[in-house]
Amino acid sequence: MYLHIGKDFIINSKYIIAIFNIDYVKNTKEYKSLYKELEDNKAIIKISDNKQKSFILIEENKIKRAYITNISVNTIIKRVL
Repeated sequence: MYLHIGKDFIINSKYIIAIFNIDYVKNTKEYKSLYKELEDNKAIIKISDNKQKSFILIEENKIKRAYITNISVNTIIKRVL
């Protein structure tokens, strides 16, 4: 199943590892470490310039990427189900 995550971005839901609410995780050392690793690999795609609500971590062909979007976690989960 494909998932629309904002603007013109659609991802295959089978590659989703986790969906995080940025407000809850942004100050954790795990998030900061993961964010830095992805940023160093140029693997963060910022879909929204506005308020960032969700951090979607995917792995496709053993390559991790993250999407940052202004769509809430609840809305994304409803779209997947």
